[in-house]
Amino acid sequence: MAQNDPKYQIGAEQARQNMMVGISIAMTSIGAIVVGFRLFTRSLIVGRLFADDWAMVTTMVFSFAYLLEVLIGAKSFKAGFSGAQLSVSDMQGILKITTAIVVTYKMTLTMIKVSILCFYLRLAVRRTFEQLCQYTLVLVVVFQVVVTAVTIGQCVPMNKLWDFTGAVNGKCINTNIFYHFASVFHIVTDIWILILPYQIVTRIARPWHEKLSLIAIFGLGIFSIAAAITRLSFLHIFTESKDPFYDSLPINIWSMVEVNTSIICASLPTLKPLISRSQRSRTREVNGYTGKSDAATHGSNGTEMSITKETRMDVSFTESLRPPVPPKSSHSDWDFDSSMDVFRAAKRIEAQFV
Repeated sequence: MAQNDPKYQIGAEQARQNMMVGISIAMTSIGAIVVGFRLFTRSLIVGRLFADDWAMVTTMVFSFAYLLEVLIGAKSFKAGFSGAQLSVSDMQGILKITTAIVVTYKMTLTMIKVSILCFYLRLAVRRTFEQLCQYTLVLVVVFQVVVTAVTIGQCVPMNKLWDFTGAVNGKCINTNIFYHFASVFHIVTDIWILILPYQIVTRIARPWHEKLSLIAIFGLGIFSIAAAITRLSFLHIFTESKDPFYDSLPINIWSMVEVNTSIICASLPTLKPLISRSQRSRTREVNGYTGKSDAATHGSNGTEMSITKETRMDVSFTESLRPPVPPKSSHSDWDFDSSMDVFRAAKRIEAQFV
């Protein structure tokens, strides 16, 4: 390490660490605010919380835990500083907190995917789409179990991982390839989940301004994937670095950007009832909550439908993943020529996605 390198000069490493801490706090705060608006919209305006909302609440618990771990690493063990500036105790502390960070970071990503897939299941009008969501859901959960097991069990005994003296008898596996694979897995599943509802959304006739809002949300999802790819590039640099303690800092920065951008992307579609009265009415109708008195409304075919309106606003968790709308088609293909299928999809899209 060249001590005359500007990046190692007095104050430079501290400024770099401060940037990581600032970005981490800012991104987590923004994500928490958006989720707060989501819960307010669903519980007090729409009148019901669903499985995807509870999954997002769990996501935020892990997100706050991740932030806490980053702050502990920075303030207690000088995480992000060069190895030359660290004591053996600092290095051991960083390795311990990094092990916890890996589990928490991956769990946060998994819970975001679980929330989005539960959301998709309430849009499902075709058995094929529903099954794809269910299979993907099982896949990401099982993979998270594997990641947690490998991370915790990479050294036997575990304290062999931070043993720099050789005093601990045991063995460790090289997890570099696995962590690269885990990152690629999450990127690929992010892309898959992003494009999964493409045919449902594009086949439904909606005004252009609503389609543009959807494009913006999908664009934010693409940015989250780009952040994940950037993180992967820094992970590769880290594994080949001569000073891995110093080069670990960009990984945490881009992990924070990826996680919280994904949280925002997953929550934005739920916020429209907060700002749109017409959307609020449609969402309440489809989700079984419509107001204070009995009234009648009309379907798209002009037939009058009786809607019972609640006298109070209940916040409830429904066992069903989808609201009470017309049943799914039993067809297993992706053909949307059936007008009834279009009606079913439109009702769910209206209430849940635009």
